[in-house]
Amino acid sequence: MPTTADLIGKYIELRDEIELRTKAFDVSLLPYKEAMDAISAAVTDEINRLEGQSIKTEKGTAFRQQWTAAKVADRELFMDFVFDGRREGFLTSATSKDAVKEYMEMHNGQLPPGIDFTSGYKTLFRRA
Repeated sequence: MPTTADLIGKYIELRDEIELRTKAFDVSLLPYKEAMDAISAAVTDEINRLEGQSIKTEKGTAFRQQWTAAKVADRELFMDFVFDGRREGFLTSATSKDAVKEYMEMHNGQLPPGIDFTSGYKTLFRRA
């Protein structure tokens, strides 16, 4: 019967092996990813040259799709903009778990109104 020390040691050994194999696999994929990037650039150039949005062939279709990203660069300025103008549509309904935990600590474990909170434990392993 293996001891707890044996089990912890084996877990760390397996975790290290997975990390090694994952790194090696990622390295082995690099030439494929680079080739795909080069092909994508060439096809993008062709779509742009044709001034279109897609190219359909007997082997498949390549198409352009717009993407967007937005992030808060100046939190104070943004919050002033939102709350001074009643522009709540710019906000989502996410919350900061740290703020919730701090509130709970200050209010004897009581949650802020409208918030559900879940916590638990997981077992982690650290090398000696």
